[in-house]
Amino acid sequence: MGNACCARSAAAVASYPPLGVPDWTEAGVPLFREGVPDHPNVTERYAFEGLLGTGGSGAVVWIAASKSTTSATTTKRRRRRRLRVACKTIYWNSLRRTEEVEDLRRELTVMASLPRHHPAMVRLHEVYEDEAAVHLVMDLCGRGSLADRMVERRWFEWCTEDRAARVAWELVEAVRALHEAGIMHRDLKPENLMFSGRRAEQQQLKVIDFGFATSFGPGEIFRDEVGSFPYMAPEVFLRSYGPAADVWSAGIIVYLILCGRHPFPAPDDTYMGQRKATLRGGAADVESHPWPLISGAAKSLVLAMLEPDPTRRPTAHQLLEHPWLKTAAIASEAPASRGLV
Repeated sequence: MGNACCARSAAAVASYPPLGVPDWTEAGVPLFREGVPDHPNVTERYAFEGLLGTGGSGAVVWIAASKSTTSATTTKRRRRRRLRVACKTIYWNSLRRTEEVEDLRRELTVMASLPRHHPAMVRLHEVYEDEAAVHLVMDLCGRGSLADRMVERRWFEWCTEDRAARVAWELVEAVRALHEAGIMHRDLKPENLMFSGRRAEQQQLKVIDFGFATSFGPGEIFRDEVGSFPYMAPEVFLRSYGPAADVWSAGIIVYLILCGRHPFPAPDDTYMGQRKATLRGGAADVESHPWPLISGAAKSLVLAMLEPDPTRRPTAHQLLEHPWLKTAAIASEAPASRGLV
């Protein structure tokens, strides 16, 4: 693997740092910049072990481990355990427009302002800059995504309603924490929900990818249409929305967990098809199979989250008082109930 993450090209180093790149320390992020005395390079601190995935705007995500430090008095037995992390590398030559630089600055600012001790929040540890790229070092969620699990052959055999309620509770609790911190995610989907934890009973749902996230104030209305269209709320398609749009997206996810299909299926897998299906209105189908096998409490939660009118849609805080989620919260106090494998 080596230092492949930092391979340089003439285009990448033509202008470093690129014009318009802000000082990331404004976001409260520990910054290490190449060329500054006593600032280490990312490859001096971390050994890159393999490719984890790719993201938008040419971003590459690696699995890395902190390099061990030893001294004459350090034995193998006492050597500090290496920290395994995810490193998101964004190459300068992929940031061609001022808007793309601003999006990166906003993502860093949002990640730095996440509730630091909330179990569902991915922690941003450090930011490194070199001539080729900026590297974001963050928590590694090594147990796969919710999307990965939902395509597994035995998912719906394993995912009883109690287990679905546990996942739903962790998701809604994460949305509550984000909204109380004044952050709207704007791209909640199964691919952006990861699992972490060494043992089954310790696994925790975590929210990742804050590329579309933004801060918001009371009553603030947003007009830009962003997100992944199968999970976008009606008001996002209409370009007039607030944090209630995250609740809708979470509702789509909970519906999928429970029955395995989209509540408002498009006739084709296109933006326009999904827009028409979402804006058509009406309640989600909770009558056809397998819904007769699902509790009324689960149905009422899903219908509340998928309320088309955002002014009538419950907040994440209000949803946590719903009987179906409260039962899951109580059950989560027992360590054995947290097995999400």
